[in-house]
Amino acid sequence: MKFDKNHFHKLNESYEKVSNLSSDLKDFDKKNLIASRKLFKKISEDPSPIDVEVLAILSGISFEKNFIEFITPIMAAIRDILYLKNFYLVKPENLGVEYAVVKWPEDDLDEKLLKQAKEVINSSELRKFKLKVYGMQLHIDGCIILKCIDENESIFKFRKYLRKNTDGLPRKQSNWVHIPLGRILSPIGEEAMSRLKDFILSCDNTLNYDIKIDALHLVKEKKWYMEEKEYLLTKSLK
Repeated sequence: MKFDKNHFHKLNESYEKVSNLSSDLKDFDKKNLIASRKLFKKISEDPSPIDVEVLAILSGISFEKNFIEFITPIMAAIRDILYLKNFYLVKPENLGVEYAVVKWPEDDLDEKLLKQAKEVINSSELRKFKLKVYGMQLHIDGCIILKCIDENESIFKFRKYLRKNTDGLPRKQSNWVHIPLGRILSPIGEEAMSRLKDFILSCDNTLNYDIKIDALHLVKEKKWYMEEKEYLLTKSLK
């Protein structure tokens, strides 16, 4: 897999800057979980994401079968650690990597921007590439993510092309190429926290998986974490 060392170090530093905030946590602080809790209709043993209208460009949903088979037991281990706690894990078939958001829930639909985004996707010379999963981390707001890096900076180059060829793209955009796995929604206790952090650290030290990216989607997300969605455009990559 080809990637620029400077790109990797810069991206990894950004991941670690956020991850380091949770390194000394003995348990979650409920106030830090407020943003996560707002994404769900109820906080219980089986949380349900809220209804939204988000337009996003991404790959995955679903990733290749081999990756889903690879990640499913890892997510099952997290589920076992968090048994009877308040948490949400993304359904494996709904996992994805986000390139850009065209519309957030609070935004009005900009038909011109939507048309431009479709034109950018169709005109893009983005080719098949590999997304390397090389670690996992936990955040103070309850998020659990897979750390990834894009071969040849493919996603970062697409974002640059998108910004150059659209007007009014929302300012709030990801500067990572991560895969969200889920969110913890309530404090879990020191024992579970210790077990969770140990497991995530072991994954962070050992994960190494290359996902083949061969399609790009423009999706209307109707419920957070792609539980309900409509594919507006799909482009196969050569």
